[in-house]
Amino acid sequence: MAQGIFQLKEDAAQTVTIEKSQVQEIIPDADFRFSLIILKDGNKHFVCGTMEEVTQELENTATNQR
Repeated sequence: MAQGIFQLKEDAAQTVTIEKSQVQEIIPDADFRFSLIILKDGNKHFVCGTMEEVTQELENTATNQR
């Protein structure tokens, strides 16, 4: 199961684990240091990392689990 662990923008001490299959959309913040991850169930998480970094984290986890 492909998943990534991300630090929340609001509180970097907290993390959220997101499965790649849950992700509906990833939207970069205006300054590109953060990303909004919208899940298929409607939940949203504002996380640290660029859109590319978030996507790479989800892809790398999938690759490492094979």
